Amino acid sequence: MINSVALLSLLMGIPLFGMVFALIAKGDESFGGKNSSDVAIFTIITNIFMIWRVFMVIDEENLNLQLFEQIPWLSYPSVSIVLAVDNISLLMILAVHLIVLMGIIAVRNNHQIGLKSLMVYTLLFLSCSTGFFVSADIFSFYVFFTAMLIPLFMMLGLFGELKRTERLNVFFIYNIIGSGMVFLAVLLIYGYYGNITLDNPNVIKWQQNKGLLIYGLLALGFISRIPIWPFHYFISSISSRIHNPLVSIIISLLPLTGIYGLLRFWPQEIPDFVSEQFIWVHIIGTITILFISLISLINRDSQYKIFAFINVYYILYLLGIFIREPLILQSVGYALFGLLIIFGGLEIVSAYIYSQEKLHESYSSGFLCRAKRLSLVYSFLTFAAVGFPISSMFTNNFLILSKISAANIQIGTFLMFSCLIVSAALIKEMFRLKTDGKDTSLGKEDDLPVGQFVFMVFIIFVLLMSFIRPLWFVLDE
Repeated sequence: MINSVALLSLLMGIPLFGMVFALIAKGDESFGGKNSSDVAIFTIITNIFMIWRVFMVIDEENLNLQLFEQIPWLSYPSVSIVLAVDNISLLMILAVHLIVLMGIIAVRNNHQIGLKSLMVYTLLFLSCSTGFFVSADIFSFYVFFTAMLIPLFMMLGLFGELKRTERLNVFFIYNIIGSGMVFLAVLLIYGYYGNITLDNPNVIKWQQNKGLLIYGLLALGFISRIPIWPFHYFISSISSRIHNPLVSIIISLLPLTGIYGLLRFWPQEIPDFVSEQFIWVHIIGTITILFISLISLINRDSQYKIFAFINVYYILYLLGIFIREPLILQSVGYALFGLLIIFGGLEIVSAYIYSQEKLHESYSSGFLCRAKRLSLVYSFLTFAAVGFPISSMFTNNFLILSKISAANIQIGTFLMFSCLIVSAALIKEMFRLKTDGKDTSLGKEDDLPVGQFVFMVFIIFVLLMSFIRPLWFVLDE
C-alpha cells in the first residue's frame, strides 16, 4: 500500500516541531520550564491521534509492511529513505508515546531543574525512535538506530543522577561499538544486495560466508543493547540507579531497539547448522534471567525490582524471537506493548513514592494503606506485572513460554521459575508498602494528585482493553 499523504513523515515531524516550540517557549525561567512541558504534552497527544489515524488506514489483518513512503536521499551512491509500518511497529510507537507522556506528567510538577532542556531532548528522542520504528530500508533503519543515542546520552549526562562519570563513558563506548557492528553489516548488505527493504531479509543467503558474517554482526549489534550476559552489567549499572522517572523510562527503551531489530532483520529461513547454535543463546539468556530475578528478590531497592521485571521479559522475548514462528513473533509484539505500559506505570508510581520519601525524610512502609488512589494504581500495575489476566502480556507470555518449553522443557522450566521469582519480588515490595509503619509521616494528604490519578486510570483502561483485544481501538469496517 502506497501512502500518498505522508502520514509516517508527519509522525516523525510532529515531535520535531514540538521540540522547536519547546525550545523557544517564553517565560520558562519564571515557571520552572512548565511552558515547555505543556508544549511537549500537547505534541505527544497530537501524535497519539496521528497514530490512531494511521491505524485506521492500514489493514490490521495484513502482517506485512504497509503505507510505503520513499524519500530520495543520496544520488551517489543511490540511496532513498523508505518508510512503512505494520501492526507491531505502530503498537511500539504508541506504547513509547504513552509511557513518555507518563514520564513528562510525572516530572512536570516535581520542580525538576532544567525541565526545558529535558523536554527538548525528550521530543528529539521521540522523533528518532518513531523514525526507527517506521524505517523500512537498511540505511534509514541504521541512521535512526544510532541517532537515538544522541538525546539519550545527553539526558543521562544532565539528568541521570549518576555520580560515576566512568560508567557513562563505558556505556557510551559500548553502545557505539554495537552501532558500529550494525553499520558494518549495513555496508556489507548494501555492497552485495543493495538498499534492501526490511520486508525481505531472506535475500541475504546463509550458505555463503558473507551471509554468516552479516547476520553475525547484526546479532551482536542488536543483542548488545539487551541486558543478556555479558552485556547485562553495562545496562544494569546505569538503569537501576536512575530515579528521574522520565530518564529511567527512556533509558529502559534501549533494549527494545535491539529486540525490534532482531524482529525485523532475522529471517525465517535458517539452516540447521545455524539453528543448532541457538541453544547457547537460550542457555545464556536463561542463566541471565535467573541471575537478575534472584538479585531482585534480595535487593531492597524498588528501582532494581522494576528494572529486573522489564529486563527479564526483554530477554524472554529475545528467546521467543529465535523460534521464528509468525504466531510467536506477533505474540512478542503484543506482549511488548503490555510490558512497556506496565513498566511505565510502575516507574511513575515508584518515583512518586521515592520523591515523597525524600520530601518528608520518612519511610514509605504503610503508605499504600493511607493513600487510596496510589494504592489502587500501584496494586493494579503490580498484579498486571506478575501475570494476572488483565493485560496483553498474559495470553502472549503464555504462548511464548509454551513454545519455548515445547522445544526444550528444561529451559522452559527455568524461565517460568525466573518469572515467578521476579513476580515474587514485586509482590514483596507491594506488601512492604502496605505493611503499616508507625514511624512514617506519609499520609493521605500525600496521595497521588487527582490529575495524575485520572491519567493512570486511563492507562489501566488501556491495559484491560489490550487483554480483550490488542487492537481494540481499531474500528471494524
